[in-house]
Amino acid sequence: MDVKESVKALQSKIGVEPDGYWGGLSQETLEDSYRLDFDFTEFKKVFKVSSINQGFVDGVNGLFAAFNDYKELDSNNPLYVAYMLATAYHETAFTMQAITEYGGVRYFDKYDTGRLAERLGNTPEADGDGYKYRGRGHVMITGYGNYKKFTDILGIDLVKSPDLALDPIVSAKILTIGSLKGTFTTRRLSQYIKYGLNYNEWVNARRVINGTDDNKAIADYAIKFLQCIETVAVQDSAVCECCGQSI
Repeated sequence: MDVKESVKALQSKIGVEPDGYWGGLSQETLEDSYRLDFDFTEFKKVFKVSSINQGFVDGVNGLFAAFNDYKELDSNNPLYVAYMLATAYHETAFTMQAITEYGGVRYFDKYDTGRLAERLGNTPEADGDGYKYRGRGHVMITGYGNYKKFTDILGIDLVKSPDLALDPIVSAKILTIGSLKGTFTTRRLSQYIKYGLNYNEWVNARRVINGTDDNKAIADYAIKFLQCIETVAVQDSAVCECCGQSI
């Protein structure tokens, strides 16, 4: 199934004329009456895997919890969700678990001094910053500069305790905020993924995370993940006239 057919399928589920163009009407209808969920059975079919473990399921569910927390950033746009899922899938070696970048201390010395260290916000001295602030999470935030950014955003001291980026909730928030606000590279998903119709939208979206590294592979994952996104109708809850609480 191509992108247009996947979008048509989503539109049909929410009662919008299926034209394969995810525009304002589709998004508004979704936001008014539906929430996004994930179809694990469809994932196995689309990605041609016979089984998935509980860690994978928990990882995906954790990411959706973060997406639901940042709707003011359009984190419930299914096109963005598909791309963020693809990013996590690729960066975590297909586990959907927050992980630490592979390599020993000597491997990360390249981030400790010189131009790479400067670009990442590490100190110019050979003091171990390269290893201390190595990649972690669903998206491999790297370097003192990025850990400081998300320390300020989340109010969690990732500078002092960088392993906190491995907490699944923290990591999912970093992926979501960084992708939608442009915190990683100053570029946001909304700058690239418009309506989902053009394959190059998905390829170029990698610039939000890491230049052009593996951009086509991740674009292909994103298009597959779009097929796995489910919509669930949300019923309006009654409100008590006395206290204003949902009942």
